[in-house]
Amino acid sequence: MSGLSNKNKLAPVPTQGSLLENQYNGARHNLLLVVGFTVINLILLLTNSNTYFLFSAYVPYVFGDLAMYFCGKYPAEYYGGDMANLQFAGNGVFAVLIGLAVVFIALYLLCWIFSKKQRVGWVIAALVLFCVDTLALFFIGGISADLIMDYVFHIWVIVSLSRGVFAHYKLKKLPPEEETVSEVEEQEAPAESESFVEN
Repeated sequence: MSGLSNKNKLAPVPTQGSLLENQYNGARHNLLLVVGFTVINLILLLTNSNTYFLFSAYVPYVFGDLAMYFCGKYPAEYYGGDMANLQFAGNGVFAVLIGLAVVFIALYLLCWIFSKKQRVGWVIAALVLFCVDTLALFFIGGISADLIMDYVFHIWVIVSLSRGVFAHYKLKKLPPEEETVSEVEEQEAPAESESFVEN
């Protein structure tokens, strides 16, 4: 029983500072997920896969879709009917559009890399980029039941990044943290044992 009680006494007590730091790091983690799934979706698009993952930025996917469509990279049945006589653009246009998609993904990646060590300006930049991405989703995609999960995801990422920014500024306003309860107990334990031996 004494061993269990000692473990409970020494259990770390999370401070407000550590909670705010975790919130900031959580925002960065979600940003990295956006980068990863956007890359996956772009690759799936370029390989004519019918699979699409959420947790992805919309603008890079649009550039990839335009590249595939205007350069005739989709299967032939996609261009049936009135689109049968469509004049396709060359590989140069394809490369430019895919390059634009990669640039947007790279911007998110740079924001994740340089936002380390509480460099909140990069998280703010990512938040602005993703707000633009969300506006593009609404204006280009429109209001559609098929895109409900995309709307929900975009709003969730915006909230996550916003919370990360606010957490950073709250963390900066905190005074230097005092010793945690567990640290105090660790220091008091030897003193108590010494007094017991003296008696």
